[in-house]
Amino acid sequence: MKIKKFQGKSFKEVLEIVKNEMGPDAVILSTSSKKEPFSNNSYVEVTAAIDDSEAFYQDSLNSRLTTGVDHEVFKEIERLKIEVSLLRESITKLFPCLNDISKRGLYNFLIKNNVEPYLALMLIERANDMNELRTAIEKDLKICQNNFDEEKGFVFYGLPGVGKTTTIYKIGQILRTNNQKIMLLSLDSRISSVAYIKELALKLKCEAKFVKDSKELYKVMHKEIDRKKILIDTAGDANISIARQLKNLLKDMPVKKCLVMDASMSLGSSIRVLTTMDTASVDCISFSKIDLAQTYGNLYNLSVLSGKPVSFITSGAYEHPEARVFPPETITNLVIGGASEN
Repeated sequence: MKIKKFQGKSFKEVLEIVKNEMGPDAVILSTSSKKEPFSNNSYVEVTAAIDDSEAFYQDSLNSRLTTGVDHEVFKEIERLKIEVSLLRESITKLFPCLNDISKRGLYNFLIKNNVEPYLALMLIERANDMNELRTAIEKDLKICQNNFDEEKGFVFYGLPGVGKTTTIYKIGQILRTNNQKIMLLSLDSRISSVAYIKELALKLKCEAKFVKDSKELYKVMHKEIDRKKILIDTAGDANISIARQLKNLLKDMPVKKCLVMDASMSLGSSIRVLTTMDTASVDCISFSKIDLAQTYGNLYNLSVLSGKPVSFITSGAYEHPEARVFPPETITNLVIGGASEN
């Protein structure tokens, strides 16, 4: 086996040297980027190998043939390895920060937590360690100016099953604990939804009304908005079309129009929600089912990509003893540490 190191200005240049000296059957063992100690100029070093024994080559070829891998497949694998090396070199040139071992560790940490790769790259451009990463995430997150319990009320939008009604119950519990009067309004006329809202009203000891159209909704809100906190449930559909229907009606009403996002959904599914609905009809977003999420990077992704401030995060099922409402700042702790605040 003949092993030798080659150097040049780029991987492509070194690869040509290797091919000219060792031939097309040479195997790339390793590649690395280095700097000359005095001039500080960068160069690429490649370690390549080839067996110059015909007998060894034939034995190796026979071995591969008997195991179902022919010589052409072996050469194709080597070609792919070279292409991967070229791709790696291109990426490190585009993003020099990945040459830094500590930054590469931060990048891998973010990727494992499902932060989108291009968002992760932008983060590590501003961070050299975990503390700086925390600061960078905090700067990127948009947070609602008021706490959720300081708002006049909310109208909740979201896909079917995302947890809008359960979110109303959790918010209502906290408002009642703070001795605030609340009213539940529902635009969802389905029998199951009506029964659910009535049950919540009994548990929260508050009034519940079911409105048939936007005109009736406006009348009730105009009458009660200064006396009670109003929590409005809506029927979900694939395009969340109700948000567009209520856009003009609610523009002068002091309630937050909140899009509820399922924290356990994939980024692709979440992005489809943002692209199919009229996000101009929404003031803020919130995340439900945080206890079901496997990773938390998607909370950061959606906070940035939606362009909307986060109002709150919820966990736990309806009436579950561990059901909680967390402040939006919890997202940073979840991404960095993977745990909710106590």
